[in-house]
Amino acid sequence: MNTHKTLLSGLVLATATLGLTSCMTLEPEREADLLKEQTPEQFKNTSGSTGLQTEWWTAFGSEQLDRLMYEAFAGSLSLEQAFARLEQAEATARKSGAAGKVQLDARANSSSRHFINKDTDHTTTPANTVGLYASYEVDLWGRLKSTERASLATYEATKFDLQTAGMTLSSAVARSYFTWQAQTEALRLYESQLASNRNKLTAIERRYKAGQATSLAVLQQRQQVASTEARIPPVQALIQETENSIAVLIGKVPGTDLQLKPEPLPPLPSQPAAGLPVNLLENRPDLQAARLKLESADWTVGAARAARLPSLSLSGSIYSSEEKIDDLFDDWISNLAASLVAPLLDGGARKAEVDRALAVSRERIAAYRLAVIEAIGETEDALSNELHQADYVEAVARQYQAAKKSEAESIRRYQRGILPFLDTLTAIVARENLEITHVQAKAELLGDRIQLYRSLGGDWTFMLEEEK
Repeated sequence: MNTHKTLLSGLVLATATLGLTSCMTLEPEREADLLKEQTPEQFKNTSGSTGLQTEWWTAFGSEQLDRLMYEAFAGSLSLEQAFARLEQAEATARKSGAAGKVQLDARANSSSRHFINKDTDHTTTPANTVGLYASYEVDLWGRLKSTERASLATYEATKFDLQTAGMTLSSAVARSYFTWQAQTEALRLYESQLASNRNKLTAIERRYKAGQATSLAVLQQRQQVASTEARIPPVQALIQETENSIAVLIGKVPGTDLQLKPEPLPPLPSQPAAGLPVNLLENRPDLQAARLKLESADWTVGAARAARLPSLSLSGSIYSSEEKIDDLFDDWISNLAASLVAPLLDGGARKAEVDRALAVSRERIAAYRLAVIEAIGETEDALSNELHQADYVEAVARQYQAAKKSEAESIRRYQRGILPFLDTLTAIVARENLEITHVQAKAELLGDRIQLYRSLGGDWTFMLEEEK
């Protein structure tokens, strides 16, 4: 430890003597207006007043959904990848920081010397030396500092990428869960309709035998039974497909028993407040990540520009024989060397790197601006879609109630011989279709709310506390 301290102190002293440790840094340049995203003052569509909570799925009151979310955050392979990328970025940032510190290596050599004298035999003398080699690059123009800051910005951006992955995962799990519930409800309705249609067929066949119904009515009802039977297999396939999708999302093998039980689709919770469009810049982790990636690109430009300027390196080496190891540091400072390297001809490589870094920066400026615009659009769409889908759900519900009354009246008139069976069958089919449509409409409304939760972002820093 004393050896390290002595050599380190000497290098610091030499650097201070040269007066070069506080040289200028090439800060990234960018037009100020490029950082100020033009956002509308408010959203076009109004929103609720409830505060946005990160674990928004708990507002639906489904213990099954809560369990799936817990399993997803614990077992998702997409999150595992995101955590691994975060570890990579953290290691890269530490590596960049190490480049600006003194590098110290220990070296040892062992050799043998052969002597031949005419009066004596051959003689072999071992020669063992030990020593230290230290080097330090004076960051004249801030190249090392810019590189370190670029890596740190990338690391911070990766943190937000992880949070974005969690935000995306939660919305995917919730959508798939409510899709599964809607499909199981549709299957239940189809099975109920099939049983009802079979009962109607039996009744019509009795009426036909009694001379009260035509053979056409029998054939039409048989067709309706077959039509209902044909609707069931595709729904069963969709249910299995959705279960497999959920399994993949939570990190389980498709086909695993997820222990899901059908339950009614929940009503919409109170709508969260959307706030102002400018709030998305802080609330959306994907926008935070895009901003930091732009910052990283800007620091990379500074590093590329500094690489075109002269660089100064200090190095020192000291060696001693094994017998004189105690005298290793007596005259070490006389072995210090300083080298100034000024790039002259490199075939345009450094200039090309600056141009490349500037192009990356422009690309990320556009990517950030696009991400902001898309985030505002997603929120506007979610607010608009939920508003109109809620109206649609209510309209379908009213239409379904009217269809039920029409069906009942048609059946009474058919039984009295006032209407042909085709009119009655038309009323039955209309009611059955609206029954399914209403379930699908409610599921889509829940999907719009999930999209609104996702588009608003929220505080996802708890993702950084997860242990993988």
